[in-house]
Amino acid sequence: MFKTYLKYFLLYILSAKNRQRLLILAVVGLFISAFALIVLQSTMGGLQNKLMERSKAVIGKGTIYFKAEQSDERLQDLFSLLDNKGVQYSKEYEIELLVRYKTFITPVIVHGIDQSGFVPAILRNDLKTNIDRKKVDAIIPLDLAYKIGVAPPETLQLISPAHVDNFLDDIPRSQSIQVDRTMTSDVPEIDLYHLWVRLPLIQNLIQARDLNRVRIYSDVDFLEIEKKLPVDMELKTWEQENATLVWALKLESTVMIFLFAAMSLLVSLCISSGLLIFFNKIKSDLASFWILGASLSKIDRATKYFLHMMSFFSIFSGLIFGLVFLWIFDHYAPEIMPDMFVDRKIPILVTAKGLFVAFIVPYSISSIFITFALRQFRREHDLLDHVRSVS
Repeated sequence: MFKTYLKYFLLYILSAKNRQRLLILAVVGLFISAFALIVLQSTMGGLQNKLMERSKAVIGKGTIYFKAEQSDERLQDLFSLLDNKGVQYSKEYEIELLVRYKTFITPVIVHGIDQSGFVPAILRNDLKTNIDRKKVDAIIPLDLAYKIGVAPPETLQLISPAHVDNFLDDIPRSQSIQVDRTMTSDVPEIDLYHLWVRLPLIQNLIQARDLNRVRIYSDVDFLEIEKKLPVDMELKTWEQENATLVWALKLESTVMIFLFAAMSLLVSLCISSGLLIFFNKIKSDLASFWILGASLSKIDRATKYFLHMMSFFSIFSGLIFGLVFLWIFDHYAPEIMPDMFVDRKIPILVTAKGLFVAFIVPYSISSIFITFALRQFRREHDLLDHVRSVS
């Protein structure tokens, strides 16, 4: 009998002469809500993920800071800990300096990197291979090179106001370097203010054989590593160092979900209005089912199941079509973004969380309004009174 109820409701909505078109529009609205929500979440998630990946490829997924000067023994203990866990890491000394080319002076963040160890992939491409490669003095991002007006193989001068020589009064210490390579990370805040040089050049400038941080480029359990670090070493993940950016990206996603929840709310208002009109049209048929022996609870349960199934399948169909559209868009879409954008082709990132949100938001809102419409119908209409009025 339950199948009979479902068949009756479905045929009435789709083929009856006086079918309720507002309800059909509401179902299409749920389909579009789920479709649009999964598509926008996946495209925005892809853009955000690409931005974070580019930044992590340069400055690492985590950084160990040294709060004090470390002895060789303690450094070896740290390197042994990271090696045992199969971590890819680079050793460097980071310092803020002034760079001068001819008469132009600008502040930069200089990374003195140990080229004999692991080198990040974005720099290793310029350094050819990780084994038996030629040592280079400096690798400069293209944006910084354009800003300074320098190109390989010209020479820059690094000036450290924090380190002075007493010869002829306190003169800031300087070091000449040759620009050997250019690179680009496609992250503006990195390409404009960062410079990579050989570690011995920085150690010669500060006149100390020292390191002040280790950058981690592997996906590891940072909490486990942090527990084993001495108190004068601090581990910060990329998310902790860029907390403001991470918060802004989360806020962007939250606002998008809120807007689509509001759109689903409007669609559900149509569902509620359509259902009230729909129930008013079929109340005679429901009374006929009751007269033929169906209990009120069975009629109510069959109606509720049908409406929830209708919402479920419309939203599920929207997700399926959305995934198919994303697959086609990812494989066959042309480069539609202008030249000024880094990602000329919009990246796609489909996640389980995105699928869950795209389904649960419209379904939850539609379920609330379906329940409201059913209660309103039961409150305002009594099948026995309707039979008496007809008779």
